[in-house]
Amino acid sequence: MDATAIPGPEGWEDPLTGLEGPDFWRRILVAEVARASRYRRPLTVVVVELGNLGPLSETWGAEVARHAVHQAAQCLRRTSRTSDYCTRLAATRFGVVLTETDEIAAINFVERVREAGPKSMPKGFDGLQFSFGWASPKAGESADAVVRRADARLATELAEA
Repeated sequence: MDATAIPGPEGWEDPLTGLEGPDFWRRILVAEVARASRYRRPLTVVVVELGNLGPLSETWGAEVARHAVHQAAQCLRRTSRTSDYCTRLAATRFGVVLTETDEIAAINFVERVREAGPKSMPKGFDGLQFSFGWASPKAGESADAVVRRADARLATELAEA
């Protein structure tokens, strides 16, 4: 599906999903990675890619595809805790900062979303796919490095799909 069919977020808030946008993501990510490092607290960054929107858009139209993106965002919001940060990073990509969450608990979060995501979609959205990458900061690691590791894990999952 052409990325222009579903506009990506701009700035601080995404009007399609109601989630914060990429500017907020950058700021909160740096702050939370620094906080986790300073106080030696667990933190995990999760990137989520919503796939297979092309066939949905071709069959039902761009408005239905936008609705699917909105529903995916609401699923992430419902599945995460109030202390977590859910953001929309691009047309079909989301980011979640799981505060006070080690990688084992993050895997549990991923599995909850993997199960709840398709169920949160209206009938006929069966082909949508939620793919995930996650990483926790290592001692002294920058926020950018953490996201690169999460993106690498996501790329591996997408390649295996």
